[in-house]
Amino acid sequence: MKDRGSFLEHYIKILVEGFEQQRLLSECIKAGIVLRDIHTHSDIEMSMSIMYYDYNRFVKLAKNRYRITVLHENGYIPVLRKIISKKSTIVGLILFILLMYYQSSFVSEIRISGYETFTEAAVRDSLKEAGLYEGCSKKIDISKVKLHIYQDLDNIAWIGVKYIGNMAEVTIVEGTITPKPVDISKPCNVVAKKEGYVDRVIAKEGKIALEKGAYIKVGDVVISGIIPLKSTAYGTSASAITERYVHAAGEVYAKIPYRFTFYQEKYNLIKTPTGRSFYGIRLEVGNVKLNTAKMINNYDSSVYTETKLFGFIRPIPIYAAVTKTEEVELSREKRSTEELSKDANRLARSLMKENIPEKAQILNKSLKFSPEENIIGVAVMLETLEEIGEEKEIVIGKPTD
Repeated sequence: MKDRGSFLEHYIKILVEGFEQQRLLSECIKAGIVLRDIHTHSDIEMSMSIMYYDYNRFVKLAKNRYRITVLHENGYIPVLRKIISKKSTIVGLILFILLMYYQSSFVSEIRISGYETFTEAAVRDSLKEAGLYEGCSKKIDISKVKLHIYQDLDNIAWIGVKYIGNMAEVTIVEGTITPKPVDISKPCNVVAKKEGYVDRVIAKEGKIALEKGAYIKVGDVVISGIIPLKSTAYGTSASAITERYVHAAGEVYAKIPYRFTFYQEKYNLIKTPTGRSFYGIRLEVGNVKLNTAKMINNYDSSVYTETKLFGFIRPIPIYAAVTKTEEVELSREKRSTEELSKDANRLARSLMKENIPEKAQILNKSLKFSPEENIIGVAVMLETLEEIGEEKEIVIGKPTD
C-alpha cells in the first residue's frame, strides 16, 4: 500500500453540500479515508480537511450525490511548489522589476474626487489639455496644470494634485454659486425652491397666492407679482379686470419633511482568543506579493495583524512586514436598547448635518426601529421650518403654445 504521508505534507479544505452527511462520513471510515476538522454548518452543508492523496477516492465515494467545493490547499508541499515556480521565473521577475522601475516615472492612473457640477469626463479632458494624462511623465509642471484648470473650468475654488506611487490624485473644491437676484426694476414672483407645507408668508410686495397649510412643490408661486385691478374708467364694463405687474418680495416659511433610513447590526460580534497563534512574513515587490500567513493559516476564525518593517516606492515599490495570526472563537451578543439608540442618534445627527441647511429649525424628530433577523432598520423622520422663497422673473408677452 502506498504511503500517503501526513496532513502536514499536503491536505485540502473542502465544502460538501448534500443530504445524508452521516452516511457519507460512515462510508469514508469504512474506506479508510482520514478526515479532520469536520464542521457541520447546516443539515446539508459541512466542511472538512482531507489528505491530498485521498481526494480522488473521496470524490468517487461521494459520486454525484454531493456537491464538493475545494476551498484551499495547505501543507509544505504546495508552499515548496510555489517557491520553486517563482525560482523558475527569476528571469521574468528581473525583467518585470526593470519594467516597473521604468514605469515608475510615468502616471499610470488618475483618480479625481470632489467634483459635483462637472462630469469626470470634462475634468479629465481639461487635465489632458494641461498635460496631465495617464501615460504622461511625472516631471510635468503641476503649477501650470492647476493654472490651466482654474482658467478652463468655472467656479473652481481650489485644486490639489499629488502623486501616490504611479497614481495622480486630483482633488477639486468647487465654489458656492449664489443665484443672482432679479433686477428690482423687473416684475417677478416669489416661488418655492423646495417642497413642503406653507407655515407662514410675509408679503412685503405682491399678493399672497397660497394659504397656510397648503402643500407646495418646487416652482409654485407663493407671492404673486401680478396684481388684478378693476377698471373704473367711464364706459368700461364693471366686470373688466386689468393687471398690474410688481416686483414681488417677502419671506416664505414652510415645514419640510425629511425621512432617512439606515441599518444597524442587531448583535455585537465577540472574538475570544484561544491562545493559539503564529507569526509570518508579508513581502511585496511591485505587483509580486507573498504572505506566508495566508499559506499556512488553517484556523476557522482568526485575527490578523501586521507590524511594518520598511516600505518605499522608489526606485521600485517594496513593502515588508511581520504578521501575526491569532485564533479566536466567535460568539454573538445582543446589543442593548441604549447602545442601539445612541448609535442611531449619532448617525441621525450626521445625516442631518449633510442634508439639512444650517439655518433650518427642527420642529419634530422621531426614530422608528424595525427589527429583522440579524439587523435593525432605523427610520429617522424629521420636520423642519425653513425659508424657501426665491424670486423668479415674470416674462411679459411670452408667446404661448
